[in-house]
Amino acid sequence: MAPAAKSIKRKQVTSHSERPSKKVHKVVEEIIEEEEGQEDLDEEMEENEYEEEEEEVEVEEQEGGEDEKPKQSSREAHQNQKVLRQERKSNKPGYEILTEAKKVWEKLRRGDIKRDEKQKLMKEIMEMIEGRVGDLIFKHDASRIIQTCLKQGNSAQRNIIAGELTGHYLVLSKSMYGKFIVNKVLEYCHTYRDTVLSELKPQARKLIRHKEASSCIESFYSQHANAQQRKALLAEFYGPEFTLFSKHNKDTNVKSIDEFLEEHPEKKDAILRYMSESLSGCTDKGTIGNSIIHKALYEYFIRADEKGIHNMMEHLKDQLAEIVHTKEGAQVAMLCIAYASPKDRKHIIKVLKPFLVKIAQDEFGHLVIISLFDIVDDTVLVSKAVLGEMTKSMTSLLQDKFARRIYLYLLVGRNTKYFHPTTIQMLAGNDEVRSKTSKKDPEVRSKELLTATSPSMIEQVAENAGELMREKMSSQAVREIMLHTVGDKTAAIDAILKLSAENIEKENHIVEHRFANRVLKALIKADSAEASDDKAVEPLGFAPKFFDTIQDHIVHFATSQGGSFVILSLAEEESTKAKTLKALKPHKAELKKAATSTEEGEGGKGNLGAKMLVDLL
Repeated sequence: MAPAAKSIKRKQVTSHSERPSKKVHKVVEEIIEEEEGQEDLDEEMEENEYEEEEEEVEVEEQEGGEDEKPKQSSREAHQNQKVLRQERKSNKPGYEILTEAKKVWEKLRRGDIKRDEKQKLMKEIMEMIEGRVGDLIFKHDASRIIQTCLKQGNSAQRNIIAGELTGHYLVLSKSMYGKFIVNKVLEYCHTYRDTVLSELKPQARKLIRHKEASSCIESFYSQHANAQQRKALLAEFYGPEFTLFSKHNKDTNVKSIDEFLEEHPEKKDAILRYMSESLSGCTDKGTIGNSIIHKALYEYFIRADEKGIHNMMEHLKDQLAEIVHTKEGAQVAMLCIAYASPKDRKHIIKVLKPFLVKIAQDEFGHLVIISLFDIVDDTVLVSKAVLGEMTKSMTSLLQDKFARRIYLYLLVGRNTKYFHPTTIQMLAGNDEVRSKTSKKDPEVRSKELLTATSPSMIEQVAENAGELMREKMSSQAVREIMLHTVGDKTAAIDAILKLSAENIEKENHIVEHRFANRVLKALIKADSAEASDDKAVEPLGFAPKFFDTIQDHIVHFATSQGGSFVILSLAEEESTKAKTLKALKPHKAELKKAATSTEEGEGGKGNLGAKMLVDLL
């Protein structure tokens, strides 16, 4: 019976506790009315004390008998508390100025005010806060006023505010609200950037690990700093010896680590040791996403020995997805993959897998995925865990500027047609390490991956040919898929022929579309092309099938601006040349008219494709 009684009692207590008390209602209403901040916490504590005193008074009144005054209602008590709270706030320094400044700020922060009105409001608010900025900056509501003044003011007004903040930037950067003021000063007050740097630089290594201040250091480094200022911030990661020996140099410019080590090679071990300790702390603190950390990590990776790299990898391998969005971060991730053991590579793939689609669409992140194709020997793992995951979003990835390069790399390799020489150089930078850590021949690895992913790429074209061929980026991918994948392409060819047979009056017909017709021209010449980039790895037999599909409308396409070059490709292809010219010969006059018409083409040059067809006839 005892346990049952306890459970009933517990249930009763819970039901009572679920009912909000009048006191809770009071606190909630107060929190809604007041903005959050330390000031509110102090006021709430004072109100609680006031309520306790009020309860004592009520008890005394009840004990006093029936002649005493009646107890106050909840509404009356609440109104009295509001009055007392307002009195307490009005007694605080700067209250009147802040109250008036808020009224002006409410108008100033609007985006639809005219220029003259904005100047008038700025002048009015500057008269209120000038000389008092240092007293207001740490209050959350005043912080927003200062931010708006820095944004809306002219250069003279901004410099006045920035000048009054001098000496406070370090403390501001650590403040929940003050950090926004520092970022605004960096953005709008160019002449004060050196001042901010001089205050933050001595503690840059600590600040980058600080929850609030890290955003100021990152904003300065990535958006506002010049080359010398970046070097100065990075120098804090190199240790006291770098700083000490740099001070003895008469040159005012900050040296890079390469220049320093060239003069003092004996300091390399000490600097790398210091960098290892500093960067390990940064990765543990959760600030690994900052680009200044990525730059410092890259400087460490290209100079450290294999043992040092493996030690740093232990800190990084669980967080690689957070660094691939910058150039240096992607290079660090690629080096981690290159130096990793097969077990660690499997772990890295597992870490990256949930973010593969987002990484693939990143300017630098897609290179990390490509490096997996270059380095990881387990092609079955890569084809299932990486390519298999990306297949779910292949349609959108083929249309993306960067993600499509992942598939193009599998199809054509390091081809300068799609990859800039600097990108190829970045990828090739890991080849030396790969030769030591990977056993499989690169050509064998790439062929295995292509064989594994070809069916899904061909299927993608078969299902979405119209959408992919009409889009600039994906049309290039369709071309290479049809030329370089291995396997049965019948379904994809049939899909393209079906689109070609559509009504010629349809808007954006693929024979006349400026992107789709380039794919058609490549497919027509795929079997006879001399260049390896243009020749299909397996015969397509596309040209005769295409001619049979469009022969009833061949004259229409031959005289249209977009389709004439497709028909010209048929006339130049040996397998369809005779039939094409025979079909066009009776319509030579129409071709001449199209070739000379000033309405065709740009610049009044006529239809150049039709003109070349006339020459062939």
